[in-house]
Amino acid sequence: EDGIRDTRIGLVGSEMCIRDSICMLQSCAFRPCTTMDVNLAGVHSRITGDSDSYNGAFGFQGGAEAEIPLNCSLPLSYWGGFNISMQGAGWEDDWGVGLIEGKTRLWYLNIPLTTRYYFSDNVYGEIGLQPGFLLSAKEKFDDESYDLKDYVKTFDLGIPLGVTYKFPNNFGLGLRVVPGVLNINDGEYSDEYKDRNLVVALRGTYTFKKKD
Repeated sequence: EDGIRDTRIGLVGSEMCIRDSICMLQSCAFRPCTTMDVNLAGVHSRITGDSDSYNGAFGFQGGAEAEIPLNCSLPLSYWGGFNISMQGAGWEDDWGVGLIEGKTRLWYLNIPLTTRYYFSDNVYGEIGLQPGFLLSAKEKFDDESYDLKDYVKTFDLGIPLGVTYKFPNNFGLGLRVVPGVLNINDGEYSDEYKDRNLVVALRGTYTFKKKD
């Protein structure tokens, strides 16, 4: 009987220890996700690198980002999300028949993963990594459209850098620059021409917060 009682006491003690450990983890490391941003941006994009015929082009971008529930003693927060981004570049080239103008349009599904540092309650800077997955690649000139997906790599990687000001009404205005770090060219000329994406986005945001 003493053995059974000792076993019960041991089980109760273990259960209390496990419960206390879980509570400590919850209070020190994890908290519910309470904040989400939706964003819409005007984009100025370029393709930079060895190809010298590219110039800038305008597009747009829209998506959402949610706070990753990790506590930190520093004024930092961690965010993950997605956006659909219209990128690419305009270009001019002379193929022996005179100057031809066109546009290369690249659509990406981007997954920005960022860390925000809060300079004040209203202003934060951010840095992170952004994997991107090519959805569409088209080249347009002379009123014709050509598929380029065989010549553009499916995966891209950028480094988002930005600053945002939050207004008291949950709206925000920010600037995010995303230089690409990988060669986007695929196919037989990919070793000869190494080009990267560069995106500058003027972002409008709205923040949803869970009520206590």
